[in-house]
Amino acid sequence: MTGARKTALIAAALFLLNVGVNAPLFLPGEQKYRDSIEGGYASMARFVSEHPNPFGWNPLQYRGLPTHDWYLPVLPYTGAAAIKLLPMLKPEHAYRLIVVTLTCLGPVTLFLFLAGFTRSRRWPALTALIYSLCSVGYLIYPAVKADQGFSYVPWRIQVLVKYGEGPHNVGLMLLPLALLACWRAATWRSQTSVVLAGALLALVTLSNWVAAIALAWCVLMMLLAGAVSRAETGFRGRRLLAAAGLAYLLAAFWLTPRYIGTVFFNWPTDAFGYRVDNLKYVLAAGLAVLPLALAAVFRRRPQQYVLLYLLVCFAGFAWIVSIHYWWRVDIIPEARRYAVEVEMFLFAACGEWLRRIVPSAAGRRRDWTLVTAGFLFAFVSAQPWNYLTRTWIMLRPEPRANTIEYQVAERVAALQPQGRVFAPGGTRFRLNSWFPLQQLGGTFESGLRNRGALHLAYQVQRGQRRPIASRSCDALNMLRAAGAEYAIVHGPGSREHWRDVQNPELVTALLEPVWKEGEDAIYRVPFRDLANFIRPVELPPGIPVGQHSGYIEPYIQAMEDADRPALTTRWDGVNALEIAAPSVPAGMLITLRVSYDGGWRATQDGQPIPIATDYLGNILLTPRASAGPSRVRLHFSGSRQQMAGTLVSLLAAAWCIRAVRRERRRLREA
Repeated sequence: MTGARKTALIAAALFLLNVGVNAPLFLPGEQKYRDSIEGGYASMARFVSEHPNPFGWNPLQYRGLPTHDWYLPVLPYTGAAAIKLLPMLKPEHAYRLIVVTLTCLGPVTLFLFLAGFTRSRRWPALTALIYSLCSVGYLIYPAVKADQGFSYVPWRIQVLVKYGEGPHNVGLMLLPLALLACWRAATWRSQTSVVLAGALLALVTLSNWVAAIALAWCVLMMLLAGAVSRAETGFRGRRLLAAAGLAYLLAAFWLTPRYIGTVFFNWPTDAFGYRVDNLKYVLAAGLAVLPLALAAVFRRRPQQYVLLYLLVCFAGFAWIVSIHYWWRVDIIPEARRYAVEVEMFLFAACGEWLRRIVPSAAGRRRDWTLVTAGFLFAFVSAQPWNYLTRTWIMLRPEPRANTIEYQVAERVAALQPQGRVFAPGGTRFRLNSWFPLQQLGGTFESGLRNRGALHLAYQVQRGQRRPIASRSCDALNMLRAAGAEYAIVHGPGSREHWRDVQNPELVTALLEPVWKEGEDAIYRVPFRDLANFIRPVELPPGIPVGQHSGYIEPYIQAMEDADRPALTTRWDGVNALEIAAPSVPAGMLITLRVSYDGGWRATQDGQPIPIATDYLGNILLTPRASAGPSRVRLHFSGSRQQMAGTLVSLLAAAWCIRAVRRERRRLREA
């Protein structure tokens, strides 16, 4: 049997093993852990399957946002393809099949990465096998052990099942392939290797931001390890940098400067209020000191470049994760999420160390090595036994109809709301994976440029800096200003995991209940339309939250003025809407409770009119006075940066195809 066939056979065996032990995760239904955000990602896949235009508008979340700004594209569009190809399955189930399948490929790509680096199969296969079944995070970090739940699974599987970290797992699976391609691009003399490395770097980056940052660290460490081993390997860092530059050109259609800047400035706020201070600067220096110290140790051992590379990658991830779990300090935002990278590189480094030391060890030294390895395996052997025997029972999903989130979502969908739904907690993540209803909240805020909906929703939930006597009126005003028609509220005794409405009895005091069961209820909010006429003086003079919540009262009074002509709003697809007015009084503006974005254009009876925003983040139109009926039409299109980035990516892809073809032709002629 050839070496390639042996490698393929081992890879297939590892994949089938992972599919077998994780078989319950392929089943339909809802995960038993109710703090999972899997439904948020599934909602993206469902929406994209119906509206794939990346330059379009998504009206379902945060009062609307550009589809491009919602999330990185790899998993939503892959999930959308699965939904289209498997129409017999529920959308959330089709999405899960994709994510779990790709997660099961994680040990396979780790094996291929190590085998490609070391030109060996035995130790990489053993490393991938242990990585499939064991998790050292439970042994190293008490907080991880405390988060184990009711059944043991490796930590990379636990974050998928309990927290819904599908995109991170997909990025983790692609990471070893990208790194192997990068190494070959830097050590081979081939344009095809640079093109492949650039494509895989772009693919990882477009999968998940956490995986993209992990990839950036690993590429930097490859430059360091490659410089140390240049005489041994012929490493050329400029080729790796060329692959990184090509990766950005290929990803420029999505990673526009504006999008990157938005995420960069939003992420610290959304990551539990991350703040930089002097202590974090000092601790961040360890990210430079540790790799440089390891490089100095290995400088006279260039033949051990693989072990050096794995150790410097591991050192960086272990440093930030250990500081978080042991001292509760985040050197970077959401440092805890890199625990899966810690495990992967720790297993890889240990496997490489054993590969190098066991064959060359003799006598007592070899015996001690084997005994140590045996004790370590025995120490964690309870993990795979638990995994293989209990997971089949404990992690089977339950029917979605049994969950309170689906029950309230189904009932509010039956009401056929014309306005929006205020759905807090886990319901907001799952709602749009089941029903295409417009909601005030949404799934992920990192790409939002217009955060007006967040301000209003947070004020409803927390009533920040307002007296108790004002909370009920404030909540009603905020909901009406956001265009809500129904509000879902989970009380303190609800089965909902996140009960994030503080003092729900105050929020619902002025609302009409339409359904209630135990601590869960649906309330009707007074709603007429998404648009109405308003005078400039009635607009809030500032963001109407906190101690300035009273700013919104004239705005609400304008909505209730029966003497003004009533407007009728109608969506035409997802990228356009029309406002019909019986007349347009002079001096009046139109406020439209849809999030403003620079991609919106407005016309009145075919002629352009000014479009702006207010402190609520809503669209504000300046129509021309008209004594008779008039129609205002709005249309959304992508930004110039998106168009330019798409052109750049298409040109880069065309160059890649041409370069690969030319090289293949040259090799055939040689």
